[in-house]
Amino acid sequence: MSEAIYAMPDMTKKVKFDRSEAEERIVDIYVSADTLRDHETSTKTEDVEHTSTNGPGDQHTEPDSTGKRPFLAVAVCLGLLCVLLLAGIIGQSVHCRQQTRYNLSKERDQLQREKDDLMEKFSNLSRKRFESCWYFVSTEKKTWSESRKDCLERGADLVIINSKKEMRFLYGLKKRVWIGLTDRETEGSWKWVDGTPLKTGFWGSKQPSSGGGHSTHQEKDCVELDDGQHQPEKTWNDSNCDNKLEWICELCNKNLL
Repeated sequence: MSEAIYAMPDMTKKVKFDRSEAEERIVDIYVSADTLRDHETSTKTEDVEHTSTNGPGDQHTEPDSTGKRPFLAVAVCLGLLCVLLLAGIIGQSVHCRQQTRYNLSKERDQLQREKDDLMEKFSNLSRKRFESCWYFVSTEKKTWSESRKDCLERGADLVIINSKKEMRFLYGLKKRVWIGLTDRETEGSWKWVDGTPLKTGFWGSKQPSSGGGHSTHQEKDCVELDDGQHQPEKTWNDSNCDNKLEWICELCNKNLL
């Protein structure tokens, strides 16, 4: 087709020029041009009206934000739950602390009452404290069995001596008293009132001197602390359990210190 367009015209041929047809075509061209111009003008007018209606800042359609609202609500709910949970934890912690203080105070008061009750039981006895124990010295005389019974009724027992240091402390009381040592169960097998066997003794000279079961001698199955000795580590003497002496009750309770 391009060849047909750019082909050289044949100048030898005679062309009949139709004036009316040419004028009609010229009119068609102008009409088409006017129509095109009117269409462009109409389009621009619509664009201007649309722009003026939406405003300069509304040239682009805003994205729909309704989809974000559920996530925002969930975030707010989670935040409130966290605040409530934290408040609950703090409240529980405060309650537990108050309850602990109350229990400690109640326990302390209970221990104080027990201490007061025990001390009341020994109010008629002289008392001394050594390390973690209290020692109560009687002001009257009884047999070994009666002495122990008195100690037990007060919540204590006849004294048990476990060391040289304790022995020297008792020696300093300058008392002739019953202590909690006996061989009543088996002759020659000395045991403390709590059932433990004797390991270290602080016997006086030629002691123990038990009667050995002879009818002419009294049985010596209970031990006394003899204040007439001059050496603290040599003050024990086995004696007849029916003799009447003063005694020492021992109470070892850290809650009473």
